[in-house]
Amino acid sequence: MMRSFAFIIFSIAVVALLLKLSGWQLSRADQKQQLQSQILERQQTVVTDLAQLPVEPLWHSIRLEGEFDNQHPILLDNQLYRGRPGYHLYLPFISQQQRVLVNVGWIAAPPYREILPQLPQFNGPQVIQGVIAPAQQLLQFKPDAADGQWPLRVQNIGVDWLSLQLQQPLLPWVIQISASSPLALTQTWQPIVMGPKKHYGYAMQWFLLAIAVVFLCLWWLRRERVV
Repeated sequence: MMRSFAFIIFSIAVVALLLKLSGWQLSRADQKQQLQSQILERQQTVVTDLAQLPVEPLWHSIRLEGEFDNQHPILLDNQLYRGRPGYHLYLPFISQQQRVLVNVGWIAAPPYREILPQLPQFNGPQVIQGVIAPAQQLLQFKPDAADGQWPLRVQNIGVDWLSLQLQQPLLPWVIQISASSPLALTQTWQPIVMGPKKHYGYAMQWFLLAIAVVFLCLWWLRRERVV
């Protein structure tokens, strides 16, 4: 009797946990769906004047004239493309007397870690088009030790820390260059890494596992009763 009671309590706890996980995935899917709608809506507005930025500039399209600072490239490490390791190349872009980091795209890493890739040079006045996006950064930002050598190889795009390395203020977001831009390298960046469909799929998996546990519990109790 005690064994059956303990098994029932354990099964209820497991089912409750699985249903909670399923609900969490549904919540995440809803958040991603809202973010997708927000991105599509905001990309209809094109920013061309930094002095007239929207109150919430993220995800708006942007078109700026200016020049790249080719002397201070930043390589975001550990960026895979089709199984090959590489970097995202960020360059400061000077426009309207302000600086903003631009993710130009993915560039392959050489076979040896101590060798840095050959970087493109974008000289003279340029026009860039892209999307205003948050800086790519882990939840706990731990800056790499800087040795004063450029390009910097970093694990995160910490804008405040990079501003100190540049000794110039940077805008608090980055520009993800448009794939159609003639300046763009290979584009692997996505505004939403995991779309709502995957979250719905995970929610269904957790829910089906909960149902399976219920049936397993009922089968075991019936077997115990027979025995």
